[in-house]
Amino acid sequence: MLKIFAFPILLLLCLTGFAQNKYEYAVDLLNIRNDQVEVALKTPAMSQETAVFSFPKAIPGSYARKDFGRFIDDLKAFDKNGKILKVTKQGPNQYLIKNALKLARITYRVNDTFDQKHADFIFQPGGSNIEAGINVVMNNHAFYGYFEHESKLPFEITVTKPTVFYAATNLNVEHPSPETDIIKAPNYVYLADNPVIYARPDTTSFYAGKTKINVFVYSATGKVKSAQVASYLKPLAAALDKFFNGLPVKSYQFLYYFDDPEKALTEKNEGGYGALEHNYSSLYYLPEMAIEKRLVSMVNDVSSHEFLHILTPLNLHSDEIENFNFSAPQMSQHLWLYEGVTEYFSHLVQLQTGVKTQKAFFDEMRTKINTSEEYGDFSMTEMSKRVMEDSFQKKYNSVYDRGALIAFMLDLLIREKTNGEKDLKQVITTLAQKYGPNKPFEDDKLFGEFIAASHPDVKLFIDSYIIGAQPLPYQEFFAKVGYEYASKKNVPVYYPGRMGIKFDDKNNAFVFVQVEKNALDIKEDDVLKSINNEVVTADNIDRLHEKYFSKNTTDPKITVTVIRGGSEMILKGAIYTAELEVKNYLEPLKDMNTQQVQMLDSIKGKK
Repeated sequence: MLKIFAFPILLLLCLTGFAQNKYEYAVDLLNIRNDQVEVALKTPAMSQETAVFSFPKAIPGSYARKDFGRFIDDLKAFDKNGKILKVTKQGPNQYLIKNALKLARITYRVNDTFDQKHADFIFQPGGSNIEAGINVVMNNHAFYGYFEHESKLPFEITVTKPTVFYAATNLNVEHPSPETDIIKAPNYVYLADNPVIYARPDTTSFYAGKTKINVFVYSATGKVKSAQVASYLKPLAAALDKFFNGLPVKSYQFLYYFDDPEKALTEKNEGGYGALEHNYSSLYYLPEMAIEKRLVSMVNDVSSHEFLHILTPLNLHSDEIENFNFSAPQMSQHLWLYEGVTEYFSHLVQLQTGVKTQKAFFDEMRTKINTSEEYGDFSMTEMSKRVMEDSFQKKYNSVYDRGALIAFMLDLLIREKTNGEKDLKQVITTLAQKYGPNKPFEDDKLFGEFIAASHPDVKLFIDSYIIGAQPLPYQEFFAKVGYEYASKKNVPVYYPGRMGIKFDDKNNAFVFVQVEKNALDIKEDDVLKSINNEVVTADNIDRLHEKYFSKNTTDPKITVTVIRGGSEMILKGAIYTAELEVKNYLEPLKDMNTQQVQMLDSIKGKK
């Protein structure tokens, strides 16, 4: 965003700008055709003979080139008399308008991004969906453009909509009539930071401490309800409130779009399930699930991560984020902080408050080790700074794995070096209190401040594993909490044979599928009733399957009760034995020393 103006231009703005010193958009959601929305803009007063009207090349939180101008059709510019002005498209995102001093109006059509296959498919939480009379996912950066020299002016958007549509958003929305909403934002950055979902209302609100939590749900088949999701979030929000000793925002919006997995393009490798964080809200694109326990786990893990962004980058961020340039973004080198630390905290807070078990927490750490190996060893700061380049963009997802593991190790190191007086949360909180939402830090100076707030010995770790590209020392750090790590280890396992288990929605039962020869004579379509006399339910199926089928290291004999052809059958006996080479073996030691127990208890939040 350009900030340099000559004095005569400033004077001209003062003389002419008051006539129209804001963006006045009009959007028609009543007359949607071919998944396109008509948009009209009454432009702010121009101060130059030529103007550049832009759509974002990239957006905060996604760290990749998006080129939202690709989805804009038939853009035209007019003077106050309706005469067409010359418009020249410059690249995928920008339009050069001549005779801009006469400019009064711009019109164009917006295409959605959700349901069309195309190159460089946009991750759904950052895209748009337009379904007439059903829903409109309005990520504002995908709908509205701005002038390069006028991005800090206020926006006023008049939305004509079906009367049954409700605007779920953190933005200020006025309702002058059942078919009209007026949405306001102080500038383009704030507008882009606050998505809107239009659909039939399904909302639930509750408080976590002094913070009001608003939950909106759109569910494609109606399987998922906001009250249901809110019930999952209440313990998590309470845990986060306790973790922070009070949440740093007055209110927060969770915006959920649950799609039908049978129809979603995600199942065809287009885009992906997940979420995109914003300062006071987050937008989720997730699959509907028949098994509620899996739905709860998915919602908690994804929502915890996004909600924690209220710490960073909301309250701790660099100038590159504070003054984000949508047309030519300059990236911060600290994705390890914004995403890696946030991802680690999202699991840590669940561990410390009992939402997640110790086993589940360390299983997650092991999964992150496995996933991070796909990217190799590299400098996190270099990747972050150059993430817009294709070669580094391929490594971006490592921030959720290598980045989280780095945060875990930093946490242990700080606790160890300060004899438990400090931890990573305290260091990040201290820095967040120093800066806050309106004061960015200098990108090159953060490490110095981080070291000063933690311990001098942290510098070597940062130089080696965040700035440097050395392999992470898993064995050394997991030993600090009493866990044995080995890159490879042979362990004895017991298994009944090759087969799968799926949930039969129609009969509300688990059935065996793709059954091959096995030790218990299980047949295709046998209904699984119990394992070792424990009745199988949606709540325990994952645990039982892991314990007796996929990771059985303790039970050479098992008993399985099935229903076959309407009759109950008990299948029992010895199952197959094998030695399995486990990659990135991670298990607790049987005998931990005092220091290991103390460090493990510290991580778990025990005094």
